[in-house]
Amino acid sequence: MSFPSSGKVIVKNVISGDTVVLRGRPVQGPPPEKIFSFANLVVPRIGSQREPEKEEPFGFEAREYLRRLLVGKEVNFKVEYTTNSQRDFGHLIIPVAINGETNVSRLLIKEGLAKAKPVDGRRAPTDEQIELLALEETARTAQIGLWSGTEVTRSVEYNPPEDARRFLEQYKGKPIDAIIEQVRDGSTFRVCLLLSDTQHQLITLQLSGVKAPIYRKDVPGVPDLLEPYSEEARYFVESRLLNRDVKIQLEGLSSQNTFIGTVQFPMGNISEALVAEGLAKVVDWTITMVTGGPQKLRAAEQKAKERKVRLWKDYVAKTPVKSTAGSETSFDAIVTRILTADTVQVENVATHAERKISLASVRPPKLKDAKEQYFAVEAKEFLRSRLIGKQVHINIDYIKPAEGEFDERHCATIRSGNTNIAEALITKGLAFVMRHRKDDDNRASAYDQLLLAEEKALAAGKGVHAIKVAEERAANGGPVKELPTYREPINASESAAKAKQFFASLQRAGRVAGVVENIASGSRYRIFVPSQNIKITLVLGGLRAPRAGGRPGETAEPFGNEGLELAMKKLFQRDVQFQVESQDKVGGFIGSLFLTTGSGAQAKTENVASLILEQGFARVHEYSAQQSPFGRELIEAEQKAKDARRGLWSLEKNWAQEVPEETAAATVTESRDLVVSEILGRGTLYVQVLNNEIQRLEKLMNDLATYQSRAPASASAGYTPKSGELCIAKSAADQGWYRARIRRINPDRSLHVFYIDYGNTEDLPFSNVRPLVAPFGIQDLKPQAQEARLAYLRVAELGEDWGHEARDFLTEVVQGRTVHAKILGNVASAVGSGTALNVVLYERSDSKISINEDLVYEGLATVSKDIVKKYHRDRAAGSKNEVLDSLLDAQDKAKRSRVNMWRYGDFTEDDEL
Repeated sequence: MSFPSSGKVIVKNVISGDTVVLRGRPVQGPPPEKIFSFANLVVPRIGSQREPEKEEPFGFEAREYLRRLLVGKEVNFKVEYTTNSQRDFGHLIIPVAINGETNVSRLLIKEGLAKAKPVDGRRAPTDEQIELLALEETARTAQIGLWSGTEVTRSVEYNPPEDARRFLEQYKGKPIDAIIEQVRDGSTFRVCLLLSDTQHQLITLQLSGVKAPIYRKDVPGVPDLLEPYSEEARYFVESRLLNRDVKIQLEGLSSQNTFIGTVQFPMGNISEALVAEGLAKVVDWTITMVTGGPQKLRAAEQKAKERKVRLWKDYVAKTPVKSTAGSETSFDAIVTRILTADTVQVENVATHAERKISLASVRPPKLKDAKEQYFAVEAKEFLRSRLIGKQVHINIDYIKPAEGEFDERHCATIRSGNTNIAEALITKGLAFVMRHRKDDDNRASAYDQLLLAEEKALAAGKGVHAIKVAEERAANGGPVKELPTYREPINASESAAKAKQFFASLQRAGRVAGVVENIASGSRYRIFVPSQNIKITLVLGGLRAPRAGGRPGETAEPFGNEGLELAMKKLFQRDVQFQVESQDKVGGFIGSLFLTTGSGAQAKTENVASLILEQGFARVHEYSAQQSPFGRELIEAEQKAKDARRGLWSLEKNWAQEVPEETAAATVTESRDLVVSEILGRGTLYVQVLNNEIQRLEKLMNDLATYQSRAPASASAGYTPKSGELCIAKSAADQGWYRARIRRINPDRSLHVFYIDYGNTEDLPFSNVRPLVAPFGIQDLKPQAQEARLAYLRVAELGEDWGHEARDFLTEVVQGRTVHAKILGNVASAVGSGTALNVVLYERSDSKISINEDLVYEGLATVSKDIVKKYHRDRAAGSKNEVLDSLLDAQDKAKRSRVNMWRYGDFTEDDEL
């Protein structure tokens, strides 16, 4: 597009005190430009990178005068003549007069910043030349500028600082006055730093945290490259920054020693403006350098994506994370195993489903790399010491699909309390942050925080980053600190002879700290001892655990797998203490193992052998128990399992002395087998009586499932659920359809439903509820869930102390199981206005010890004070109640053992009976 010889234009930038670049109006693309010089002026020159020596006094001052006066302003121009080299000369007129003058040439001379061009004696001077000479004489007489008698010349360094790193350290983080001299592309500039009035430094600056499209045009010997939107990005920046006063904040150096920083201009931060308009993208490799953090840049980019503007015109939002199994993407879980330095196994708190979870955007040190091996082991230990057995929150950030021999990986942010575990690992220098492709949105949700943590760890030379620091020092001939190396633990149980070398020291040490690394059965453990860097096999003295099924074709003994499962759940990868008492003949150490749970005043230490015995997953080995200092404790633990008929003792027929039937049979109205379907607080249960109606319920559930699978989508059209009415509901837990009653409509418009055949409740959306139709109504089959309460007992509500523990105990013992009940009539309902069955529960009809008694013995319930008062009155009158006798005896034992609610003594001592 041709440029006119006169008219209104915008001054793009000022090259020198007598030359400017004019810009026309943009029409379907970048506007046309013209280099324009002032006629009839002689202006002091400014130097250049090629000819710095040509800098003349007042050359920079003249250029600055024009820059502040003209850049970005609209002016009138007129070309007076054009030289053979096609250079245009003329004059500029500003719209608003300064000291009565609008002609820029005259203003320069009046300020003493230019001279009038000498008159050529061969032709008569023009009127303008005569006026300029008169103005020059006035400035000379006033002794201003060039005529002041002083020579002010700035010192300019055109080349990069010789020691760029030192220069950065000197000025990093300090706002520096500067002038943008050139815009190479939207995020790369040539900048003049005004270090003082007379000392200037030119540098190349890249914006931190962002990258604009490449603009490369007319570079000698290099092909042009104009990426999409590069011209628009360059124009966007030029129109706001070129030749403008800005503040530069240096923040870093690239690998090529190019300075990286932020540019603040009167309207704000140019990086944020570029990104918000879709003219640049946020980049990871410099995002950690951004002063104040990356949040504003990320937010600006997200808005540009949502608007689909320019670089994001084809943007497609990241689809929600969904695995092939359709698992939850945000949930609480218990960490059950540390698999590697970046992968753990967890158990969902709500569903109890187990999953492998990898830390998102994290690469651990390589175990096979000799230099990194030590830090790889430390990283895994870091995760173990902080996570094993702890509850964490999991947020799945992305799922890496299965590829080749590698399975699908669920990559997540794991938080323990307020701590991002990946960030903590990286802060210690025990992992690296993955560098994702710039178009890869599959990354950790807190990716920027991970980058910042790595930057700090690298700067401090922490952990694995010490390797790089050592290599750099060695390359520079400096002192090198010796790096830690991994030492393979000694197998102290390799043979009997090897074990003998360590036996005496371990025995003298008493209780020794260790970590359980493997478990073969309920009585055999592999333990790492950090203090001696050894591994031992510890066999628990005093008991014999059934063999667990391990190798293919190996059959487990009864309750062997259950014992192993309990040990794995309680002890695998946990910190423990052990004490050695003797040796076996193959290198194993025989002794005792202790697990401490809780901390401070709540700390509790358990003898693992007793724990296994109490659950009935092992028997006391009589000879070995006699050698153990804990022999009596082991025998008592076994007796508890016998009394409760747990585990191995449920298989025995004649292990206990026969107890006569209770004589208070008159109080029993009925004995029935029940299935416990739901457990609430306060000793309240929902049960199903085993009779013909249960078989009808199974058929009804099958028919209901078939009916719903065939029902058209319009079957519930127009249905409006109402509080109190019966319905059929699709459970969110298993997606099955069940009969239910709507108890209430929640404020969030979900429905709180009660499943009338099972006793459990659930909050569901309206879409999960359908009208109850024949033949599924209660007239065809009455509700099968009946409320029941444990007779004679006072059990805490769920929000009270020991309420949850009591429910957990009952859940483990009776949930979903068939039990035998002695029904002692009815009592008031705990959840409604009706009545509940008053029951004493037994595991089987021939059981001598009730589940009610077990709950009291565990210190999780007390015998009701009203019942105790009546018991003493009846006993004084000669009546007997052997069930109550057993309950009160169990309560006395629980008090003496200081178990659970009795741990701080008898809190009922002051009660009046």
